[in-house]
Amino acid sequence: MTRRLGSREPCFDIASAVDDLRQLVLRADAMVCATEHQLERFTRGEEDECEDTDDGDNGLEHLAHLLGAAKESVQAAVYASGQIAAALAKREVGS
Repeated sequence: MTRRLGSREPCFDIASAVDDLRQLVLRADAMVCATEHQLERFTRGEEDECEDTDDGDNGLEHLAHLLGAAKESVQAAVYASGQIAAALAKREVGS
């Protein structure tokens, strides 16, 4: 991709963006694995080592937070992949 002199459009580093996307997918995978582990423990009735209340809702709250974090990670990965796809499309049009 060539840049015109005086162009204010920043260069998009595809290699860095793909590595960032890889990190986002790894984060999402870790969140899903942690959620699965917590769900298994919750359904077996195991005590949560981080439990600090006696109301029994901590396990369910942890599941909700993990699920929310996993969802955010996946949404970030989808957004990042869209940016990469748009940058690649611009390169093809500019060729």
